[in-house]
Amino acid sequence: MTYLTPAIILKKYDSGDYDRQYLLYTASGGKVTAIAKGAKKITSKLNPHLDYFSVCELMLAPGVSGIERLAGAGSMICRRAKISDGKQFYGYYFLEAVDKLTIAKVKDEYIFALADQFLASLGEEENDKFLLILNKYLFELLKHLGYGPHLKAKTQRQLFLDLNKLIEQVSEKKMNSFNSVIEIVNC
Repeated sequence: MTYLTPAIILKKYDSGDYDRQYLLYTASGGKVTAIAKGAKKITSKLNPHLDYFSVCELMLAPGVSGIERLAGAGSMICRRAKISDGKQFYGYYFLEAVDKLTIAKVKDEYIFALADQFLASLGEEENDKFLLILNKYLFELLKHLGYGPHLKAKTQRQLFLDLNKLIEQVSEKKMNSFNSVIEIVNC
């Protein structure tokens, strides 16, 4: 039985010659994996909807071995945050943190709303306060998940380093996009 749900793309990777697999955070089912048949084709109608920093209503159908099948995009208009080159690494970092800190198929509407708000805030910001926005939403995510960080950083850079350390301790995984963010912060 198919269902419609708002979704944010956390990761995407190729699967075969024409298919693409997506890791989504959905409002109705939490973190799910879905495959889009033929999504790599130029003529694919799903392609414009399936990009990073977008919130779209997607039609999913139960699939084989826990992988949903992406059946289409709903009639709701997709919202894509205007994330320029200078902001994209902050966006990737936050999406990676959501992936590493959440469990598959555990519904949490607050996390979906938090990720949606983060993308909107990052897209609207024009005054180079990107690290401040990232830190704010990382702190909220960790607090919501029960880790309640007690940090005493004096700068946004130090706060980011402390939050990254906590995320890596909790998830027991390195953050792949850490170096990209730290390079921008150090400039």
